[in-house]
Amino acid sequence: MQNQSDNKRLAKNTLLLYFRMFIMMGISLFTSRVILQTLGVSDYGIYNVVAGAIMMIGFVMASFATASSRFITIAIGKGETEEMKKTFGGILAIQCLLALFIVFLAETIGLWFLNTQLVIPEDRMNAATFVYQFSVVSCAINIIIIPYNAAIVAHEKMSAFAYIAIFDSVLKLVVVYTLYIVPLDKLIVYAFLLLIVGFIDFLIHYCYSIYSFMETRGKPLLDKKLSRDVLKYTSWTLTGAVTSMTCNQGINFLLNIFFGPVVNAARGVAFSVQMIIQNFATNFQTALNPQIVKSFANSNYERINELVRIGTKFSFYLLLLISMPVFLKIDFLLSIWLVEVPKYTNTFISLLLVINLIHSALANPLIFAINATGDIKAFQIAEGICLISIIPISYFLFKFYDLSPIAIFYVYIIVESITQIVRMIIVIPKAKLDVTSYFKDTLLPICLVLLIVVPSSILVNLINTDTWLNLFLVSLIEIIIVGGAVFLVGLSPEERFILLSKLKVKR
Repeated sequence: MQNQSDNKRLAKNTLLLYFRMFIMMGISLFTSRVILQTLGVSDYGIYNVVAGAIMMIGFVMASFATASSRFITIAIGKGETEEMKKTFGGILAIQCLLALFIVFLAETIGLWFLNTQLVIPEDRMNAATFVYQFSVVSCAINIIIIPYNAAIVAHEKMSAFAYIAIFDSVLKLVVVYTLYIVPLDKLIVYAFLLLIVGFIDFLIHYCYSIYSFMETRGKPLLDKKLSRDVLKYTSWTLTGAVTSMTCNQGINFLLNIFFGPVVNAARGVAFSVQMIIQNFATNFQTALNPQIVKSFANSNYERINELVRIGTKFSFYLLLLISMPVFLKIDFLLSIWLVEVPKYTNTFISLLLVINLIHSALANPLIFAINATGDIKAFQIAEGICLISIIPISYFLFKFYDLSPIAIFYVYIIVESITQIVRMIIVIPKAKLDVTSYFKDTLLPICLVLLIVVPSSILVNLINTDTWLNLFLVSLIEIIIVGGAVFLVGLSPEERFILLSKLKVKR
């Protein structure tokens, strides 16, 4: 009965998050087009690489977000009120100190890198400096928001989580409109207005959390034992965050150093599309993660196995369903979305879609499971060594061979595939997953679905033309192909029975 209740809450929260995602996606697609058109390819590329420089430093906040969510959720799962208060107060104190440390790094090492290493036109250096400073403050604000956002997710208040994110997207729509009417430097105005949006986001998270959750009403207070536990856990999640930061922003820097800011613009557009599509899995996984952590707190390993299987399979199927029409119609979609399409954008997007399937669908549920255990040292070291190799390998190839910028994404795909094997070797025993069930009930159905979808999609692509009718037909055919493959070979007999039962009830 408890599992049924949890599944219903999971389904409800997932629907709320998808409602959030579709609104945000529509706004994001519109704003990306207008921003690229308003700023121009060069300024858009400058913003992408300069703001990325400080966000690279601030990316460590992802590790603290993971720690915040885990420790708060563990306390909720155990039902210990005092532990919840201590946990939140300790994490908030740590986040405030981290924000100060990030500002220090940004104003020393970060400024040096901006002024000496990045390739920025001399007449836009002043604007780039303003963008950088606004991004520093935005980063500090985003770090302090983390405990409040973690409390909302840990309590599974996905309606509030969804509405806050929707409001944030609406504010960014206002930012785009403001760019049209303000007769000032568009790049500087854009960065400043995003800073204002970040400050408003902080106020909303703070006020809602204080009103809804009693453990958030205390002051930041460092508890020695708790702080030691949190910092120990965070030090290893930080390894993963730094690795991911170095990998993603290192790609940006290599593209800038070897090919200039216009290629950064192409990567920026491709990255935006990747994030939009990735959200189809992320929203489902956001609702899934608190239940994995609470199941671990109660030593319910059977439930953890079930959640990892559900999370992996359905994340992959969702991403595949969305990715195939985009992959087949990418040139036409870009032509109707953007006024000016930067060179290489279509290829970058296609390759990032493949990376999405590996990391967002296959890796994330395993990452959630290992994070829930708290035993993450070996995992973070192994994953970090694998992923960080992308940068030196790519640098060597660009330095000594005359290759196009797409080569770095082929390197990324190969390394990510190897890394996924390493993840499975480490996580399955540590999280007490059933290895036979994982391969038979999770990975095998996914492989069978791909064996049907990929050859069928290649045939569909033979009738490819750049028209709205063809876009509709290709999307419809791909939905039928992917949906049919999932139903026939991607679901277990029990899952098919449940699905058919639900459909009969609705009829």
